[in-house]
Amino acid sequence: MNRILAATVVLGTMAFGVGPALADMGQPETSRHRGGFLPWQGGGFGEYGVSGPGASQQQQPKVYDIAPAVAQAAFAVAQYDNRWIGLQVMLERARGDFFASADYLSARKEVGEAQNAYDSASDAVMARLANDQNYRKLVEQRTQEQIDLKSADVDSGLRNVVASEKLRYGAMASRMEAYALASDSAVQDAKSRLVAAQEALTVKERQFESQLFNRPEIAAARQSMEMARANKAGAVGYLCGAEITRADQIDVNSQMYGGNTVIVGP
Repeated sequence: MNRILAATVVLGTMAFGVGPALADMGQPETSRHRGGFLPWQGGGFGEYGVSGPGASQQQQPKVYDIAPAVAQAAFAVAQYDNRWIGLQVMLERARGDFFASADYLSARKEVGEAQNAYDSASDAVMARLANDQNYRKLVEQRTQEQIDLKSADVDSGLRNVVASEKLRYGAMASRMEAYALASDSAVQDAKSRLVAAQEALTVKERQFESQLFNRPEIAAARQSMEMARANKAGAVGYLCGAEITRADQIDVNSQMYGGNTVIVGP
């Protein structure tokens, strides 16, 4: 009987020592791993935990939150758009004031009056030329050739001959018109006035545009817009990197921990 009791005590002692070890083997050890690159969380790599079904929520695999990067990119884009629109409004107002100025309106008026004077002088010359018999004959022949050209068969050789004659009469009439206009002093004076007025107007417009961006308020608004453009580029690139790193981390979690992987976060 004493031998039986001793054996029982020994077995009980062994069971008492082995039991906790077996219990520990049934529960997988929680380990800590380093996640993807997280510059927006203070540098380095973010941590996430991995555990079995019985682990707490804090021990589940985590993927870092990219919501701040999304918000930052959205804000940067909106800020750039607002500053770009603000600059355009300032430019349009400045141009509107310039086009409404007395100096610019006077130059535009001079161009219009010079154009009317040139048209009137040219019409007077053409009216006199219309009474010239040689010119009238050329115009009549050109008109007749045009009529014959329309009635000629497309595949006939006559059509080419008629077209050639029409061009010849038209060129002769055009030379008479050009000579008459070039020989008339009133036309030439009106032409010179028109050219000068157009050049003066163009110079005013170019000077305004060249000096527009040198205005202090315009320069400041443009600099602010360029800064917003740079911030936008940085925020969008930052978000792209965050999305790629987050996707890589999710892929690693899936490969390492399979079905036990639980993603905490968006």
